[in-house]
Amino acid sequence: MSSGPPNPSRRGMEARGRFTLWPPRYGVAALATFPPLPDPDAGSPPVMVVQEAGEITLVAPEEVLSALGSKVLRRSQGWRALTLDGVFPPEAVGVLAALTRALAEARVPVMAFSSFRADHLLVPEGHLGRALAALAQVTLAT
Repeated sequence: MSSGPPNPSRRGMEARGRFTLWPPRYGVAALATFPPLPDPDAGSPPVMVVQEAGEITLVAPEEVLSALGSKVLRRSQGWRALTLDGVFPPEAVGVLAALTRALAEARVPVMAFSSFRADHLLVPEGHLGRALAALAQVTLAT
């Protein structure tokens, strides 16, 4: 487990072992049209957009989803976002499998998404303590 301070470019976040816990609550929303996105900056929370089969899914802090108003067709709220601290190359095998297996064994629902530079997990806020305890037991090789 990492015991060092959190990455200073991720201001406002809380370090939890190898993960950074983002302060805002997250939501997942289905949209009919592509949303305007917040301007990214080095310390901003991650946002993900997926376009598929006539629908757009947005994973973002709840305040971002609320600002979209009637453009949101459906939503799931009350998630907490964790970003894996550490760089794993895109071709690394088994990183997300190890993390999601630990969460499944702890009976914690999870939604996972990845970017080129990081892996992210969403867990229900009510399961956050169990999720952090389960993830603390996972050993990952860099």
